[in-house]
Amino acid sequence: MKLQATLALSLALCSSFAAAADTANCAAAVVADQKKDEDTIRRIEQGWLTAEYRGNPKYLECLLEPDYRTSGRAGKVRTREDVISRVAQLTDMSKEVPKLETIVFIHGDAASAHSILRSTDKAGNPKEVHFVDSYTFHDGRWFAFSGADL
Repeated sequence: MKLQATLALSLALCSSFAAAADTANCAAAVVADQKKDEDTIRRIEQGWLTAEYRGNPKYLECLLEPDYRTSGRAGKVRTREDVISRVAQLTDMSKEVPKLETIVFIHGDAASAHSILRSTDKAGNPKEVHFVDSYTFHDGRWFAFSGADL
């Protein structure tokens, strides 16, 4: 019985240290001064786009909930791991990161963001991409739990 209690305490302490280490590791990768407001969500969305352009998977590792899912226009569902591994393969420091137009709705500890990315395709033709991300606020910051490319 005493051994079980010691093991349980050790496991709890390890989990606490791992969570604290993860929080510390994310401190530099998350948007600072997060509030339950539209501006914070807009900054997170712009940070997400920047992470995709610059190949920064750490930003998404800290932002996406473990059970995060997103769907594309064709209905294909991608997991958190799919999204992070795709970003890890992208790095293009030569391209300017476009400014997003983002409409935000906040409802208590939940938020949704509809972002519009206006840029050009490889041939130089204008293109517009729309996507929606859903967030939840806990542990003092926002986390994305789902998304959809429109």
